[in-house]
Amino acid sequence: MNAQNDSRELARTERSADAAAALHAVAKRFRQPVSERLIHWNGQAKVAVLVFHGIICFVGMPKIEPKKTPLKVEAASTDQKPEARAEPAEPQPPRVTALIVSYNSVAALRRCIQAVDATPDVEVLVVDLGSQDGSARIDSEFPNVTVLRLPKHFGATKAMNIATRTSGADYILYLDPNAVVEPGTVIGLADVLDSNADVIAVAPLLKPMPQVYKLPAATALAAACESGALEPVTVPSSSDLAPVEMASRSALMVRKDFIRGMNYFDERYGHAWPELELAWQIQNAQRKTVVATKLGAEWHTPELEEAGTTTVVDRYNSAAGYLGKHTGFMAGLGFRLSAALKALFSFRFGLMSGILSGQKIDGTQSSL
Repeated sequence: MNAQNDSRELARTERSADAAAALHAVAKRFRQPVSERLIHWNGQAKVAVLVFHGIICFVGMPKIEPKKTPLKVEAASTDQKPEARAEPAEPQPPRVTALIVSYNSVAALRRCIQAVDATPDVEVLVVDLGSQDGSARIDSEFPNVTVLRLPKHFGATKAMNIATRTSGADYILYLDPNAVVEPGTVIGLADVLDSNADVIAVAPLLKPMPQVYKLPAATALAAACESGALEPVTVPSSSDLAPVEMASRSALMVRKDFIRGMNYFDERYGHAWPELELAWQIQNAQRKTVVATKLGAEWHTPELEEAGTTTVVDRYNSAAGYLGKHTGFMAGLGFRLSAALKALFSFRFGLMSGILSGQKIDGTQSSL
């Protein structure tokens, strides 16, 4: 009994000792300085952080991924735009314009065109002076030919001016329908102008008789007004390019810039002698007219018809205009009066009247 009581007493004593020790520990902690308590709490906080980190690593946090912007990948379009096509180049102007003034000469015109129509880099312009023989419809046979149809016979001078202004080429080859150029002649004449800056006009060697002349004085002009042609001169054959004073417009290539510079052909001339003005202007500019003796053309002499009064009047008044312009007003007036007196004494009163009135072929005539 005593032993049992002793054990109970011992247990109470131990519990009392444990409680006293616990109270002693609490009291000791509160007696610590503040700094020591902070150190203790800081250690506990570190332990808590480590414990929390372990829990997070074990449980796992939700993975927060950065927002991704989807890449835009354009699919290859099946409707691809066609590549831009280069615009077609503007057509280049021709090198030479073959200019043919025609009046009621359809057969000769056809032959003349055939000789130049196939020449590369050459355009063919036909000026029809109100023909009645089908010349104005020649382009139906030659699609590459351009026909300028004038309603009346306005004269070669006006026709040449109209077509020269129309041309887009640097060189103008004036052709009579009765002239047929040989193969290679057109390009050869253009090459001469390309190679000789001082040459303004170049003619081929017309066969059988070259149509080259001296600039005429009044007496020679008066005779030519009756016959229709000046007296030709011989072409020197020793040179490939023979200089001459004047060449016929039956076959003559001229620089367009020079014609433009002289303000085209003076329309005081009607049908006759515009080449007189050109020859004078070339000499006055101290430039040259030459005959290319190695380049040829064939002259088909037309059937000779007696010139009507209107044609002869035009020759006299055009010649008087040339003399009056370049040798003085009185020279032109004297030439006209002399021609009128000659017509009077030969009883050609219509010719006299036309000379004194200054008529020329300009479209005002009812007939030729």
